[in-house]
Amino acid sequence: MRIMIDARMGHTRVGMGVYVRGLLRSLSKIDKENEYFVILNKGKKDNFIPLQDNFHKIYTGVTYSNYLKRDLWEQIYLPILLNRYKIDVYHGPNYILPLFSSKKMILTIYDTISFSNYGWYKPVSRYRVQKLLSLSAKKADKIITGSEHSKKDIISILGIPEEKIKVIYIGVDEEYKVIKDQSKLNLVKAKYGLNKKFILHVGSLNPRKNISRLIEAYNKLPLELSKEYQLVLVGGKGWRSNEIFAKIEKLGLNDKVLFTGFVEDDDLHLLMNAASLLVFPSLYEGFGIPPLEAMACGIPVVASNTSSIPEVVGDAALLFDPYNVEEMSVAIYKALTDEQLRNDLVKRGFERVKYFSWEKTAQETLAVYNEIYNSIGD
Repeated sequence: MRIMIDARMGHTRVGMGVYVRGLLRSLSKIDKENEYFVILNKGKKDNFIPLQDNFHKIYTGVTYSNYLKRDLWEQIYLPILLNRYKIDVYHGPNYILPLFSSKKMILTIYDTISFSNYGWYKPVSRYRVQKLLSLSAKKADKIITGSEHSKKDIISILGIPEEKIKVIYIGVDEEYKVIKDQSKLNLVKAKYGLNKKFILHVGSLNPRKNISRLIEAYNKLPLELSKEYQLVLVGGKGWRSNEIFAKIEKLGLNDKVLFTGFVEDDDLHLLMNAASLLVFPSLYEGFGIPPLEAMACGIPVVASNTSSIPEVVGDAALLFDPYNVEEMSVAIYKALTDEQLRNDLVKRGFERVKYFSWEKTAQETLAVYNEIYNSIGD
C-alpha cells in the first residue's frame, strides 16, 4: 500500500503539528512494509521524518500562510502528485482534502470550532474553513477525530454518518516525563527569566484559549500568592492577542505575567517539570494535549469543564467553569495551597496518561488505512 500524508504543519508546536509528528514517528516503528510519501515545507525542519527505506520526503514551497496559493496547490497540484506516485490512500491531517481526486481519502478533523463561535476566527478565515471542511468531510472515505465530543459535533454540525467517523486518541511524546535533574530545570528557568515559582499556561494567544479570564483569575489570588508565583504564558500570538496584553497592562501585572512566545519541545518539557501548576482554561478544545503532557511531567492540572477536556483529563484534573473567573481563581488557589490535593492530582495524572500512547494511535490509524485500502474497487 502506498500512503501519502500531508505533514507541512509538522515543524510547528500547534496541535496539528504535534499530531503529525507523533503519528509519523510511531507508524515508522510498527510498519516497515507500506510505502509512505510525506509532504513537507521546503526549508522547514523535517527531522521528525523517520530515516528508513519506506518513508519518502516530498517538498513544496507552498506554505499554510498563503491561503490562495495553498488552496490552489491542494486542489490542482496535489491530485497530480497522488497520480504521479501511484498513491492508494491519502491522509489529510489538516482539515482539507483534494476534492477532485478519485483516490481513497482519510481526513483528520480535530474540532468544529469554525462553526461554533464566531468571535474566535477572522470572518474570512471562518468562511473559508467552514466551506472547505464541509466539502472535505463529505469527500472523505473515513474521518479520524480525537475525542467522542468532537465526533458528536461532526455528526450534528457537518451531518456526517456516525459509521464514517473513527475516534482515535492522541498520544503523549516520550520526552514528557519527570525530570529530577534540578540543574537542567534551573537552566531553563534562567533562560526564560524565571526567578520565582510559576503557574504555566501552554497554548496560542487567542480568544478561544480564554487567557484574558485566566489573567483576571490570577489577579484575584491573594497578594502573597501572586508575589510568590508568576504566571507564564507559552505560545505564539494569535487572533486578537493584543487584548491579552492590554489586560495585563490594565491590571498592572507586567512584572508578574511573563510571555515566552513559542517554546521548543526541548525546553517545554523542562518548563513543565519546573512549573508548580498547569492551568488549561480553554473555552473549546477538540482534544487538548498540554494537560496530558503536564500530567506526564508530574505537575497538577486545573482545567475547564467544557468540550472534550473532561473526557481527556478524566478524574486527574481539578475542573472549573471557564466563564466564571472567581471559580477559576479558587481552583488555582486550591491547587497551589492544598498539598494533599496536589499530591492526589499528580498521582491520578500518572495513571490517566497511561491511556494515551502514540503506539496505540499509530496502530489504530494503520487499521483505518488498511480498511480503506481493502475497500478499493468496492
